Amino acid sequence: MSQPLVSVLIPTYNGERFLRPALRSALGQSHREIEVLIGDDASTDGTAEVVAAAEASDPRVRGIRHAQNLGPFRNPVHLLAEARGEYVKYLLHDDVLATDCIRDLLRGMQSAPGVSMAFSRRVLINEEGRTRPDGDLAPLVDRPGLIDGRELGNTVLESCTNVIGELTTALFRRADVDPDDLWQVDGRRVDVLNDVQLWLMLLRQGSAWYSPQALSRFRVHGGQNTFSPAFVGRAERDWSRLVDWGARNGFLTGEGQERRANARALHLAATRVAQMVGVGDHGAALEAVFLSTARLVELTRSAAAPAAGLTERAHGPVLLQRFGQELDVWTRTWPVAVAAPAVGGDRVDVAELTATVQALREVHEAGIAERLVLAVHPDRVDAVVPVVEEALAAGPDVDVELVPTDSPAALFPSPWLAVGRRGDRWHNGHALALWSFPPPAR
Repeated sequence: MSQPLVSVLIPTYNGERFLRPALRSALGQSHREIEVLIGDDASTDGTAEVVAAAEASDPRVRGIRHAQNLGPFRNPVHLLAEARGEYVKYLLHDDVLATDCIRDLLRGMQSAPGVSMAFSRRVLINEEGRTRPDGDLAPLVDRPGLIDGRELGNTVLESCTNVIGELTTALFRRADVDPDDLWQVDGRRVDVLNDVQLWLMLLRQGSAWYSPQALSRFRVHGGQNTFSPAFVGRAERDWSRLVDWGARNGFLTGEGQERRANARALHLAATRVAQMVGVGDHGAALEAVFLSTARLVELTRSAAAPAAGLTERAHGPVLLQRFGQELDVWTRTWPVAVAAPAVGGDRVDVAELTATVQALREVHEAGIAERLVLAVHPDRVDAVVPVVEEALAAGPDVDVELVPTDSPAALFPSPWLAVGRRGDRWHNGHALALWSFPPPAR
C-alpha cells in the first residue's frame, strides 16, 4: 500500500548557518514519501549553494529561488501554493525534526475521522543545537491522542499563549488551507502570531492529535525577531484581534470565556506598554489596549455576534460614541438614572430642559437604566411640566418620572447613575457614574 506524499516546506532567507541540519532532518525521515520545497527568498549568503547541493544529492528536493525578496509572509504562502503533497509540514530553516516526526504525526492524522492537525511536544535548543535550560517543555497531556479542536483553541485564546508551538511543530492537510487565507484576520495581516492564526483555522475544522514525544526542536538565537520590542508589541495587537476573530468563529462560547480572553489580552498589552513606553515604538501595544478595551465595553451591552472585525468596529461610530461616556456607565444596568437640570430663575431654561430630556432618552435607548427620573425643585414643577411634555413628544416615547425635590443627590441609595451636563457637580460623592452631555446651544 503506497504512503501519502507529504510536502516539507522550508522558507529561508540567509539561512546558510542552520539550513544543512534542517535539511538533514527532513531527508532523514523514516516516512520516505516526501517532497522538500525550499523557498530561498533572494538570500545574499551561501544559501543558494546549500540548496543546489541538496537538489543534486536527492531528487525529492526542489529549490525555489525568488529573484526579489518576498518577505517572511509571502515566501511561506508561495511554498504552500506550490506543494503537491496531500499533507504539509512546515520546517523553519533553523529548526530540526526528529526522525519519526512525519511518520508519527501522519499516523495521528489518520487515527480518526475529523482530525485537522497533528502536533507534538517540542524542545527548545540553542544556537549550537543543545537543549536550553528552559527548553525541555512539559507535555500538554501524558499520552498521545485526540484533543477537541474547540477546547484547544479556547485554551490558546483564554491564556493568550501559543501552547501548540511554532510552524515547525504541526502537520495538516493541504486541502484544508487556502494559501490566500494564511496570515489574515478580517482582511488584515497578522504581524507576528502567524502560527496561531493557522492553528485556529485548522482547529475550527476539527480535532487535533497530539504526541507527548518531542518530535521537533525549535532553535532560539539572537537573530530572531522575537527579541525586537516592536515585534512583541505587534504580537499583543495580534492577540486582541485573534481573540475577537475566534469568538466570531465558534470559539469562546462558554459563560465568561470571551470576557476572560479579552481581559487577558488587555493585561498583556498594558504590561507591554509599561515596558516599552520609555523607549518608543509602543503604538501597536497601545492599539491592543484600545482594541481589547473596546471589545470589553461592547460585551457589556451587546448580545448579537458582530460581523465586522474588531479594528473596524473599535474605530467606528458606535463604539467611539460609547467612549464619549465614562466607561463605568456601561458596566452594569443601573436601577435608576437621575437628572437634575438647573431650572431656577424667573424663566424656565427651555434649552436646558430639552437637552436633559434628550439625554434621558439616550440612556433609555442604550438600555443601561431601569428607571428614569427628572428631579426638579418643588417651586418650579408647574413651570417645568409643559416644557418637559413638549420635549418628550418631540422624540421616541420614553417614561420619565418627574420628582419634586430640593436634594436630588439624596433621592436614592447607591448605586445610581447621574445624568447631567459636563462639568455639573450636584451629584458628586453620591452617584457612582455620570452620563454626560454637552451644554445646549443657545
